Amino acid sequence: MKRMILFMAVTLIPLAGISQLIISAGTDVVAATGTTLTTTSRIENQSLKTDLTNLKLVLAATGTAAQGLVNGTLRPLPVGGITINSNATFGIVGEWLVKNELIFTKGKLFVDKAPAFPGRLGYQGTTALVGNDDSYVNGRIFMLSAAAHTFPIGNNNGYYPAQLTINDADAAAGVGMEIVTTNPGFAPVTGSIKEIFTDHFWELTAGTSGTLSGLNPISLSSNGTSNFFTGDGDALVLESNSSGVQTNLGGIVNNTFFSSTQNVTAKAKTFGLAKSDNISVIVHKLITPDNDEKNDVLFIDGIDSFPENEVYLLDRWGKEIRTWKSFQNYAQPALSTQANFDFSKLEIGNYICVVKFVRNGKEETINQMIVVLK
Repeated sequence: MKRMILFMAVTLIPLAGISQLIISAGTDVVAATGTTLTTTSRIENQSLKTDLTNLKLVLAATGTAAQGLVNGTLRPLPVGGITINSNATFGIVGEWLVKNELIFTKGKLFVDKAPAFPGRLGYQGTTALVGNDDSYVNGRIFMLSAAAHTFPIGNNNGYYPAQLTINDADAAAGVGMEIVTTNPGFAPVTGSIKEIFTDHFWELTAGTSGTLSGLNPISLSSNGTSNFFTGDGDALVLESNSSGVQTNLGGIVNNTFFSSTQNVTAKAKTFGLAKSDNISVIVHKLITPDNDEKNDVLFIDGIDSFPENEVYLLDRWGKEIRTWKSFQNYAQPALSTQANFDFSKLEIGNYICVVKFVRNGKEETINQMIVVLK
């Protein structure tokens, strides 16, 4: 029996004559605890006895030539973690299972659909995955653990992550997602959907049955396209199920993500972003005046589109604390119309915000309970 043991800090360097690592059929390869393997080239496994559960694999190729992670067996090849820090793209062939961590610095993982052993990338860890504009999965990645996961996905046009909470039952079979360009048939609807963003869509694979058991909202980040949703309409998340039925899941802006206000459906397949005919005015329910530039002051989504407005801040008994006319939101609190009011002086507790504004010549009023925490 042929046996190979990888010890700590093994590094493959092409200048030393090792341009690739090929594990032939029947070879017994076991990674010792704490092993780190840095490769600047191709890795290929043909053995059913390979166990890389303890291995931290660093992909560090330079240049533009494509490299490969090839598993030619009929079972997933487990690896403890993968760090991609490469100028090249690494193509994944066959099934790879990342047990603990997947770190993106630069370079992409391309999951190949074409070969005899189509690529399948699974992630079993619970650590949050964070890609970036220079490093992400170009193809489908499956989440195999119950957690609030970020799918670090994109395509040739950019990085467009998605966020979805996965429960135990769905994690057992795996929930996959990738970016596609084929329109699933989304269409505008008079009175609700004005325009659809058609550059790309998010395609979901729900395990082996095609049905989700845990139904949660989904958040989509259309990197670099935020201006598409400003000025004249709310952002909406659209869903198409396996039968091609279109569902409007609603939407709110949450930092760089557009989040659905409704849960995805059991047979969800493809998601996209759209713009509605309406502009919602939504009062943020939380104020935490700690000068971290997050929730430090009162923020009201959509109010900037209605300059003819008045905003009242009341205590829990209805006593007026502060009034603003022509209220506006600014990224920097110091530049805000609220700058002459110190929110840190407010006591912890519940307050009432009353917003009055004019839409199409008619006055509308919103009453919202808010909470101040410190």
